[in-house]
Amino acid sequence: MAKYALLIGVSEYEPGLNLLPGATKDVEAMQRVLQHPEIGGFAAEDIIVLKNQQRQEAEEAIFTFFANKRKEDLLLLYFSGHGITDDNSQFYFSTRSTRKQEGKLISPTAVAASFVHQQMQNSRSRRQVIILDCCFSAAFTKGLNAKDAGNINIVNQLGGEGRAILTASNSTQYAFEHEGFELSLYTHFLIEGIEKGIADQDNDGWISVEELHDFVHRKVTETSPAMTPEFYPVKEGYKILLAKSPKEDPKLKYRKEVEQRAHQGKFTIPARRMLKSLALQLGLNLQEAEAIETEVLQPYREYQRKLEEYKQTLEEALEQENPLSSRSLNDLKDYQQFLGLRDEDVKKIDEQLLPQIAFVINNQQPVTNNQQLEEDDLSSEKGINYTKLRDLIKTGKWKEADYETYLIMLQAVGREENDWIRHEEFLNFPYKDLRTINTLWVKYSNGQFGFSVQKEIYLSVGGKADGKYYKEAWEKLADKVGWRVNNNWIDTRSFTYDTSAFYDTSASKGHLPIYVFVHDVEKVGAIFTDLEVVFSRIETCKM
Repeated sequence: MAKYALLIGVSEYEPGLNLLPGATKDVEAMQRVLQHPEIGGFAAEDIIVLKNQQRQEAEEAIFTFFANKRKEDLLLLYFSGHGITDDNSQFYFSTRSTRKQEGKLISPTAVAASFVHQQMQNSRSRRQVIILDCCFSAAFTKGLNAKDAGNINIVNQLGGEGRAILTASNSTQYAFEHEGFELSLYTHFLIEGIEKGIADQDNDGWISVEELHDFVHRKVTETSPAMTPEFYPVKEGYKILLAKSPKEDPKLKYRKEVEQRAHQGKFTIPARRMLKSLALQLGLNLQEAEAIETEVLQPYREYQRKLEEYKQTLEEALEQENPLSSRSLNDLKDYQQFLGLRDEDVKKIDEQLLPQIAFVINNQQPVTNNQQLEEDDLSSEKGINYTKLRDLIKTGKWKEADYETYLIMLQAVGREENDWIRHEEFLNFPYKDLRTINTLWVKYSNGQFGFSVQKEIYLSVGGKADGKYYKEAWEKLADKVGWRVNNNWIDTRSFTYDTSAFYDTSASKGHLPIYVFVHDVEKVGAIFTDLEVVFSRIETCKM
């Protein structure tokens, strides 16, 4: 059995793609820990490193890497750089020559995920680990034929025994570089978990891919809650052992105890006393113990720093403009996303400083007359005119407004009337347009309708905005919004837009919009996949 690694990092790009200085540093750090004889144990000659390569060079290296390997060989492919999706939501690895034209990917300049999939399938190796530190990295797992509206079967599409894929983000998220980290956030904690042995959760002296993911997931979400690393093991893939850990190291023992005792960046008095005694018992001096504690608490402190930065920004904005215009509120949302903060992270700050317009931030409170904003922000990434939709919703023409929403959303993904939106197009729907559509529905229905209203109801009955299917929560949502009556899904051909038809008028909350999902199916029960993806997109876009 041999161990092989292919490490690819792309920091330099053509105009149109941001430079990523940390990507090649990520590769160097991975190379260091993998070839360390007491940690990764990979032979130096079995680690191939590519930096700022062209597409053909990358494809040849990937082909060679997976070819002519034995069944028991361990193959580790690591990529740090831009992950890009095309108009069909197909995933690509960027290269030094990757370019965009009028905002669209020139696909021959990047490495298609389908190409990598094929090499993985052709390889005889049954122990393959893929680690992707890039935006939209979980989109890689969607395979070759994800255009239908069904759920994606990761096992069927990836195939093979003992395969594990770790990604920095899910398929609707961006991966973040963070100030104060020399490496990218995801790789920083990968290296920390391996090099310091902290990811060895069961203290058996080995770090499995599952243990590594669990550690990195926890640390990344502590630092940047809006970023969610994912893990896709296939047939025992979670058991693959990546590295050794120094289980008898006193620093490692102390660090694990610090990890366990820390809560919201602090220690209780008993925990502090115990840690002090443990440091003495392990023979650590004061400086060594403090250095370990600082590293452990860094993610929480970084999170608190971003919250404070958000609060200061909002306070300064209110000093110049109070109340904030809709444009300023949208800019604030963009800034919140830039910081990697979720709605629940900033909720208390918003409620404290923006109580009169909290509905715009959280989409939970109905709009009253004195809460109306002085202007509507009808911004669009696709040049769409939202005046007609606004006027239809404003005048309560629900059926016409629902159909106009369908037409607009088709236009936003480049499709025409009588067509339908594909699953992956919902997944990557332009967030400014989704925000404009949702805000108009919420605002002019007095908080009664809108995707975010539906999402909040879904969350309240136990659903999760992660794009996955939760049957019980889905049925409870349908009961609450009137899509299901007496345990029977309503027939879309007899759908009514007369909200007075509900016996309980409160049941109509969240009932609309719906046509964009149901126009080509007979029963509302068939729409859950796409609507849950929209909920996930709304969560990612901070709505």
